[in-house]
Amino acid sequence: MAAEEIGGRQLELLRVLDELARSDPDGVADMDRAAQWMGLDTVGKESDRAEFEALANALEEAGCVEAQGSDLAVSHGRLSVTEEGRNKLEGS
Repeated sequence: MAAEEIGGRQLELLRVLDELARSDPDGVADMDRAAQWMGLDTVGKESDRAEFEALANALEEAGCVEAQGSDLAVSHGRLSVTEEGRNKLEGS
């Protein structure tokens, strides 16, 4: 998926990740916290976990985010927003 195809909930997640990363000294966002900000219960609800994984995977495939020591299968870890991701946010 190209960055131009990102929209809807994917763009919402990208905004959340960017906001969380900007407030983090390492410039990364915790996946658990990002999911919570989006109203997703990735610990208790399989459907929420699957939605978050799909959104995060789409952003990663589009080059908008990079995993930082993470495991998307359990929504544990951190993501950083790439320059491509920031450009997408500025253009939206």
